[in-house]
Amino acid sequence: MQRFLSSTTAALMLAGWTSAAMAQSVCDGEVLFQCATDNADFREQITVCAQERSYSLTRHALSSGEMYYDTPLIADADTTWFRWSEGDQAQVEIGFWSTDLAEPVTLHVDLPWDDVNETVADTGAYDMWLQSPHWRARVDQTLCASGTVYAAPEGLWPPQNARGPIGTFFSQDEIIPRVDTVGVARVSDTVGVARVTDTVGVARVTDTETSPEGVPVYSSARPSAATPIWWMLQPGETVDIIDRENDFIAVAIPTNGLSGCVLRPEDLGKPYTGPCATGWVDGVYLQKIQ
Repeated sequence: MQRFLSSTTAALMLAGWTSAAMAQSVCDGEVLFQCATDNADFREQITVCAQERSYSLTRHALSSGEMYYDTPLIADADTTWFRWSEGDQAQVEIGFWSTDLAEPVTLHVDLPWDDVNETVADTGAYDMWLQSPHWRARVDQTLCASGTVYAAPEGLWPPQNARGPIGTFFSQDEIIPRVDTVGVARVSDTVGVARVTDTVGVARVTDTETSPEGVPVYSSARPSAATPIWWMLQPGETVDIIDRENDFIAVAIPTNGLSGCVLRPEDLGKPYTGPCATGWVDGVYLQKIQ
């Protein structure tokens, strides 16, 4: 059983693994998470901090202080990929983007949770790791060593003052409705029941279930770990589709009291600017019905 570490205890433990460098916060703001990697031959410290409107992530060698990322990873707290779930364990995911490596980096933290008192439990399993890439590619994980995880998740929330449910949101990529891309689709309850394509037909079939949280609507047709998720569609739901870019389908979602999304003939061939919210969904989850 691993015990939750205070920041002082964690620093002393990390420092005990190297005679040349004390563990320390190497990012500005409040330290949220910190750990040492499990590579005994080359220990690194991973530190995640919260600033006023963002999160930052640094990674450095404990023996020399050399930084792994020349530029600290930054995630906009209002728009980046963020997931929090709690039960017996609290699970956190935050999407960062590495400017140096030009790839997404996702922080994963798994903590024992006291659901009654809404706080981290004193005892239980603590895990922390980095994962990259996040989107349909080979997964490379950097694991933290057992017993070195420091966590103060209460600091996650102040930077997210402007996040909340987004009532009116628009794709970061241009959407142009066309005769051959406009229609209605049903959200599948299994992955790949029917991929929407430029021609009528089934692209591929699998038996993989959709996530219980639903199907994400991204702000971009090229999502990464740092791509904002605007909305979640549920299996069986119908949605208006208005454009396509490779495997991703642009959808229009009525918000702020709208009952539906109507396109007039004169709207075709022009960039869509509302009034419905827009985003992008992996077409493997959508079955075109009209």
